[in-house]
Amino acid sequence: MSRLTYDAQSFSHDGERIWIVGGEVHYFRHPRAEWRDVLVRARNAGLNTIATYVPWNFHEQVEGTVDFEGDKDLAHYLDLIAELGMWAMVRPGPYICSEWDGGGLPAWLSARPVRRFREDDPVYLAAVESWFGRLLPIVSARQATNGGPVLTVQNENEYPGGWDDSMRRYVHKLTDLFRKHSIDVPILACNVHAAGPTTVKINNSTDPADQILDPDLILTYNHHTEVDQVEDFRAKQPDAPLIVSEFWSGAPHYWGEPVTDWPDAASLARAANEYTSAGTQLVYYMFEGGTNFGFWAGNNIVTSYASGYPVGAGGLLTEKYYAIRPPNLFANQFAEFLADSNEVADEWGVEGARVVARRSSRGDLLFVSTADGRAEVVLTLANGRSLPVSLGEVRAAVLPANLAVFDGVTIDYGNLSLLVRDEARRTVVLYGPAGTDGVLSVNGEELVIPVRRRAVEHRAVEHRSAGDVVLVVVDEEMARRCWLAGGQVVFGPDYVGDGDSLDVMVSAGSPPVVSLDRTGRPVPHPCEPMEHDTSPPELSGWRESPAGLDPSSGWLTLAEPVSHERLGVTQGYVWYAAEVESAEAGVRNLLLTQAPNRVSVWVNGTYNGTHAARRSVRMRDEYAHPADWAFEQLPVTLAAGTNRLVFLSDDLGHNYDVPVPVGIQGPVFAGSRRIEIAGVQEIEPQPVSAEAFGFLYDTFHRTPEPLPAVEFDLTLGPDEEALVVIHGVHAWVHAGGVEVPPMSFPESPWTMFSAIKRWLSWQIPHSAGKVRVQYAGCSVGAVLDELVVTVRVQYTGCSAQDVLDNLAVYAVPARGRCVNWQWRRWEADPGAAGTAVTTGAVDSSVLVLLPAGARLAPKNRVLSPSWFETRFPMPAGNQPVYLDIGALDKGQIFLNGRNAGRYWRSGGAQQSYYLPRSWMSDDNRLVVFDELGCRPHHARLVYGDAGRWTEVRLSAD
Repeated sequence: MSRLTYDAQSFSHDGERIWIVGGEVHYFRHPRAEWRDVLVRARNAGLNTIATYVPWNFHEQVEGTVDFEGDKDLAHYLDLIAELGMWAMVRPGPYICSEWDGGGLPAWLSARPVRRFREDDPVYLAAVESWFGRLLPIVSARQATNGGPVLTVQNENEYPGGWDDSMRRYVHKLTDLFRKHSIDVPILACNVHAAGPTTVKINNSTDPADQILDPDLILTYNHHTEVDQVEDFRAKQPDAPLIVSEFWSGAPHYWGEPVTDWPDAASLARAANEYTSAGTQLVYYMFEGGTNFGFWAGNNIVTSYASGYPVGAGGLLTEKYYAIRPPNLFANQFAEFLADSNEVADEWGVEGARVVARRSSRGDLLFVSTADGRAEVVLTLANGRSLPVSLGEVRAAVLPANLAVFDGVTIDYGNLSLLVRDEARRTVVLYGPAGTDGVLSVNGEELVIPVRRRAVEHRAVEHRSAGDVVLVVVDEEMARRCWLAGGQVVFGPDYVGDGDSLDVMVSAGSPPVVSLDRTGRPVPHPCEPMEHDTSPPELSGWRESPAGLDPSSGWLTLAEPVSHERLGVTQGYVWYAAEVESAEAGVRNLLLTQAPNRVSVWVNGTYNGTHAARRSVRMRDEYAHPADWAFEQLPVTLAAGTNRLVFLSDDLGHNYDVPVPVGIQGPVFAGSRRIEIAGVQEIEPQPVSAEAFGFLYDTFHRTPEPLPAVEFDLTLGPDEEALVVIHGVHAWVHAGGVEVPPMSFPESPWTMFSAIKRWLSWQIPHSAGKVRVQYAGCSVGAVLDELVVTVRVQYTGCSAQDVLDNLAVYAVPARGRCVNWQWRRWEADPGAAGTAVTTGAVDSSVLVLLPAGARLAPKNRVLSPSWFETRFPMPAGNQPVYLDIGALDKGQIFLNGRNAGRYWRSGGAQQSYYLPRSWMSDDNRLVVFDELGCRPHHARLVYGDAGRWTEVRLSAD
């Protein structure tokens, strides 16, 4: 058995130190057929470690049925990492966040009697133990201690609480489960975040009493381009290596919002150098994001998970990919220097810059960077001489100082950055800005080597006993395009292949291709790129099939509306249907009292709009825009008599804090009205009951102390009931002096994030009010009864004004309640051929405005859920293929029976959707479900920008 140890500097495997240069790459966001290419892209970027979450719900979508086959074959993914000579860091949760549906926790858990998710809850932990019993043997067999690639396993994920005994027991019990299943590699806990410019918080707290510091866990840091906080972190955990387990290289992309590309490429590369200077090992989150296929994205996350990361959609190598390659290559190639180094005092007299010297047994590495835009600093050498250093586009450099690069060969000083050290060729590659002069002293001999644009310069320095040492100097562009593959060092290509024969990829803008021969001398390779003029197949012959509104097809009786999960549906839409009586025809407000997701509504076969149309767009389900309130009530048009309502309950993904149940979970009323609240009084703190405390208990309210409250009276008509809806406030309601529990408790009444308690509703019982009799004039029979209800709202963690700003009260007529409920499953891709449809241009002159909350639709076009189908041949070439949705509105895309993910035109967040070539054949069936039946006008296949290269095989030396 192998031995894996660690100290403050690094991990050591059988006595050999490891310096992690890692990237997060998720097998579950890529088809299995693409795994090798994805991992090779990471290795070619200088990474030696791959981190991945393991989403529980991806493997156990149905309770008791665990799947590790095909695209879910975790064992194969880990074996492939090992085959490519890389380490693995496994993050099995059980909670993973990752902007993934439910944070990886199965939706079926939300229909079980779990009271406290992510804590020492017996129901929850029993499910975790069952899951880990299937998962951990796969991981254990592949640990580094057993000759495999798995270097670490992570306990939970960004755990935000340590102030409660239940939380602490939970974390310890997870560690016990790991050990029970023979996990003997180090266990990590990425629980550290920035608290200020130079300080950190652990378990989301700066109070030591609320932090979990356990000798069985190595804490890791999550942050972006600010580095100074790691010194505070080091002081809190002095005996373990510093690791940024999530070095945020981009930001997730949310529906309704533009793509962001923060941080920029130069800042990301500079931070990589600065973290390394602080003795901190890196894992980019994400390195390559991939795609949220099917229904797997969290509820506000777009289908593409490739936004802003070094590798973009479909494998596109972005500016960030190239920018971070020099710091990655350096850290990988000089890993033994870094892993055996300690910070020492600056002896080089650099002023006005960030300067860190690291000393190992082989010499010093001098890290210099500036954040103020200055591109040049001056070193003061031991003899008093000044040496200018040009920092280039990244504003950072890693300089050798009395560094023994090979036995008997020392670089005394220099003003160029280290890149690659090739022992076989006795070659050191350095780089700097084009147009500058590189100054290097080797064994006392000073050399001046010009840095020429897109060129490879070299100098051979003779060593008396060991032969020549070759110094290779390139500019920043060639450093970003330096590739180590097939035992060779190559400069210039856009990319290189995977294998012993060196295939390089070039395009019209590529620099000249140069390799190093066996002696380290440059060898040019003429490479002529070819033009790519293929076009993707056209989409035509669309056929349409209506879906969902047929009242006679497959409906099941339902006593009252309940969540998807209570119905046994963990993914996909759910159809509900009900009836409501109306004394006369007209427009009424429809109120869904408890529905935390979007629900589209058809009345008597006509689309009337979408309840909470914007709701799941917002981060962690917040109302962040006044317009969101407009969709709490939905205007619908009723006929006199009995009306049939059909509801399509959206599956936009579960909240990724924990899986909050979705769907219609309370009564639905037609004829609601919003009540303006007046006469609000702030009440002195009042006692809380045990039930209220169990619900409100959090870091702001740890003991059952009295809580402040607001109080107001509601006046209702004789046939009206009241609903209180509170958004985003931790609150508890009394009516008429009696506690009123929320209509739909989250199955965990207390969770890690208070934001989980969004859109809770309280139905005020009629018995809570007092009847007040009023006389309208003097005539007999003109008596009007009113019901007066005193409502009290207790709250924690906010102000009285916050409560009022986020509270709404609705009056509903008892006779307007929807009855005779039914439901049915939404069948994915039913396969009906349907009738032919025309997908020509849309005439904007015949657009009409539908009811509030709806979209524009062509005149005389009934909006009704529909399936659309077409076929296309295999697209030519090897570029990634996407579906541009054209005028489609919102729904799901299926390619040859596989769900390629949801689409949505919301805010223009994503227009094109990835269709994996590995799912295609010579004849391909494309099926689209559009929630409103918007036809695929202008929908077309398009090619992505990745892979627009000519492949050239380089000849041997």
